Amino acid sequence: MSATATWSEFLRDPNRVIETMEENGDVILVRRAAPPVRLSDAAESAATEETLGALTQLLAIALDDELLERLVGRLTITFPWIELLPESQRPEFVADFLNHARGGLAVGRLAGLTATLAAWRETAAAHADPRIRVDGTDLTYLDKPVVVRDPRGGE
Repeated sequence: MSATATWSEFLRDPNRVIETMEENGDVILVRRAAPPVRLSDAAESAATEETLGALTQLLAIALDDELLERLVGRLTITFPWIELLPESQRPEFVADFLNHARGGLAVGRLAGLTATLAAWRETAAAHADPRIRVDGTDLTYLDKPVVVRDPRGGE
């Protein structure tokens, strides 16, 4: 469980916020014009990362073809959007996810895993779009990059 405090509270009374962290596991520091910051015990976070790494490694080495098929079939419980991927791409998603999880946990950075998960979810959404052909025959591949205008109004 986590508690919440403002950045100002932390600056005014850091000891009280640290005590809250020790009681609750971590504290989310809310800042006015910036994303929140998590304050947590480094040893506990390291232990969690180590455990996640071990679980990921164990899962990766345990995946034979039969288990992979069962896992792919059950992933729709956690990731319902997987149903939108072609069946042939579902094992590829699992392998890609596990590779990024193993690598990210090995170096303590999971941003690549987060990006991979988002990319696969967007791929599933593209497959669900009736304006897009699943076989990709409506796609045009570019030989060279093309500069396009920023849709947000920038340059």
